[in-house]
Amino acid sequence: MPSPIQFPSALSRSEWLLTNGLGGFAMGTASGIPDRRYHAWLVAATKPPLGRIIALHSCAEWLMVEGGDAGSRRYDLTTFSFTSDSGPVHSPEGLAALRSFERRDGTCRWEYAVEGGIRVVRTLSLSPGANACSVRYEVFGAPGAALPAATLMVRPFVPLRDFHHLDHGSRLMSATAANGKVEIERDGHRLVIEIERGKGCDAEARGVHYAADERWWSNFFYAREVERGLDGVEDLYTPGVFTINLSALQSPDGGAGPACSVTLHAHVVAAIPPAQLSDHHVRRPLLAAAGDFVARRTAADGESLTSIIAGYPWFSDWGRDTFISMRGLLLCTGRFDEARRALVAFARMQRRGLIPNCFDNAGNAEYNTVDASLWFVHAACEYVRASGDAAGFDGVIGEACMAVVAAYRDGTDYGIRMDSDGLIAAGDEGTQLTWMDARRDGVVFTPRHGKAVEINALWYSILLELASVIEPRKPTQADELRALAQRSGDSFAKAFWNEKDQCLFDVLIPTEGAWRPDRRVRPNQIFAVSQPHSPLSQAQRQAVVARVKAALLTPQGLRTLEATDPQYQGRFDGALFQRDSAYHNGTVWPWLIGPYAEAVLRVGKFSAQARAEASRAIDPLLRSLEEPVPSGPIGQIAEVYDGDEPRRPQGCPAQAWSVAEVLRALSLCERGEAGGVASPLLDQQRLPLTPASIRR
Repeated sequence: MPSPIQFPSALSRSEWLLTNGLGGFAMGTASGIPDRRYHAWLVAATKPPLGRIIALHSCAEWLMVEGGDAGSRRYDLTTFSFTSDSGPVHSPEGLAALRSFERRDGTCRWEYAVEGGIRVVRTLSLSPGANACSVRYEVFGAPGAALPAATLMVRPFVPLRDFHHLDHGSRLMSATAANGKVEIERDGHRLVIEIERGKGCDAEARGVHYAADERWWSNFFYAREVERGLDGVEDLYTPGVFTINLSALQSPDGGAGPACSVTLHAHVVAAIPPAQLSDHHVRRPLLAAAGDFVARRTAADGESLTSIIAGYPWFSDWGRDTFISMRGLLLCTGRFDEARRALVAFARMQRRGLIPNCFDNAGNAEYNTVDASLWFVHAACEYVRASGDAAGFDGVIGEACMAVVAAYRDGTDYGIRMDSDGLIAAGDEGTQLTWMDARRDGVVFTPRHGKAVEINALWYSILLELASVIEPRKPTQADELRALAQRSGDSFAKAFWNEKDQCLFDVLIPTEGAWRPDRRVRPNQIFAVSQPHSPLSQAQRQAVVARVKAALLTPQGLRTLEATDPQYQGRFDGALFQRDSAYHNGTVWPWLIGPYAEAVLRVGKFSAQARAEASRAIDPLLRSLEEPVPSGPIGQIAEVYDGDEPRRPQGCPAQAWSVAEVLRALSLCERGEAGGVASPLLDQQRLPLTPASIRR
């Protein structure tokens, strides 16, 4: 038998992602061994982009090959990890036959080789705009030889559970079968699985059969969950086994093509009609990664709107993440209609000047954020600048923007208010309202209540941005916004400038009637330089960029705290409490490379030298997308990396703003600035961008 492929531990943890445009996805490892509760072949979004359930977890597969007098031989094509008294064990032995893995063109492909030169290829794909997947099996004989009579056995695992939860064999499952098709129901969800015969299957009498054989397989083990301090053991329900009898055929092209092929189709009943997603020709790996996060959000009246999944596998669509990411994923790619529909979706949910922070899996909105509303206004203004659609701004989007300004000026929930100096204060000791929002077991790891530097940088900039957008129709209101900005800008540098360290304080904390500055060097100050309007002098902006570059810049993004700080943590691992304590105390965030690159460009006035420096900053993340099977996300960019070398990808293996900000920075480097916003990256008259095209 051929020697098995050698999967080092790093490769066995490489993760791939496929998405369907609804918020649903498929995810797993290159080795095929699921090691997260979210690893599955079909995670369906039953209430797009939420209501996500593990519909089809995976299948156990094996090939029975007839061997004449020697009888038949069984070859496993699957491996799982299970718990045992002596620790995790791998079974069955399909990994020994695995020869290659490839993610390409929206599919994942595994190839297995068994004795006699027989190869089996499994290809997984999702249906765009539908909660459905297809698993194609192709069986190849040895070159120039006929394929022996063989039988392919496929046993599906169907949890139909909430994608955050684990199963322990205690809930009622129901399965019915007819005409080779099986339907599994649980808690109102129904999955239909059937086999489509391809070439080489025996005729009707010996073709595809389904045999009911309901079982619970126990003690599946998910190592990545245990590493995070969570339950990592699950039982999985399987309704029965599909048997596909394969003819003894020779490949028609002498071995290059399959002798036999069948396809397993699985879909959740009441799938949504396909969405029309753009397909542009630019930076294919980056654009493909970007498209994975755009999802449909269905309004209460059934209207089809747009949203952005913050990260796979566990996040839904967050307001903050949507409007940070929208600029790269939608505006820089010319997907203006979807951008407008995302703005409309959240504008309708605006409450007391606040845009929702996030949603639970049932769709209930949470409003505990101070920055999501500011990013919403910024994204709305960039939408007008990028698309030229001033009319699209009028109505619910413009009204929501003005409601944000009024609420922040006059005061709203969570202590969000404009102080007498024109600066925005928010929160108290028990709240975390900025993007540095890690909190667990009552512990706030990065307390930033008071006047946060990036909140006030955003406040100053959006007032001027909004004034420019509304001035043609509402000049009086535009002047009022500029007056507010003047008041805020006059106070900003006086309050935040750290003359000793030549940078900005991270936050001003209320203490006994005074505002105590936090002197820790964090990346939030970069937003005072990266926005279209800055309250700082040119010399101060240059100093901020220099300080951030020296203290925080890494090839994977910006650290959240300089390494010399006593609170710095260079490793993001351990149980959830330990990880949350490191989340913003040294951990590297790729998305911050976007504002850093933009700050470099703005300080350098978009000169060739500035564009070259910004290009160098994003180049390592660009190149990571081009690795065929990296030690980490495949064709995606992770949420975070360790602060110290070696910087392992951590957190969500696929994060929207990580991809979006690299895409936006690439657009700025290549095309420059037009009216304060990157020009759309897509231009059918231009050649596709390559890393070499922006390197100097």
